[in-house]
Amino acid sequence: FFPDKYADFIDANRKEDPVERLKTLKRLIHDLPEHHYETLKFLSAHLKTVAENSEKNKMEPRNLAIVFGPTLVRTSDDNMTHM
Repeated sequence: FFPDKYADFIDANRKEDPVERLKTLKRLIHDLPEHHYETLKFLSAHLKTVAENSEKNKMEPRNLAIVFGPTLVRTSDDNMTHM
């Protein structure tokens, strides 16, 4: 993600209303440049496949978030304490 969009995604994810949260996240994702959007789409599909096989690989969505979250979503100052 673009560093200047980080705060927008974090704010969207903090919305209490799940419908509004989903609408905002979808808008932000669709506003990404096409190559970023396509990369995110491909990666999401792959991680979904991994999670669907969690009985064999022990990589449930929570575990995937722990492993991939800090790599995929980081602040512009790259400070781990802000994550």
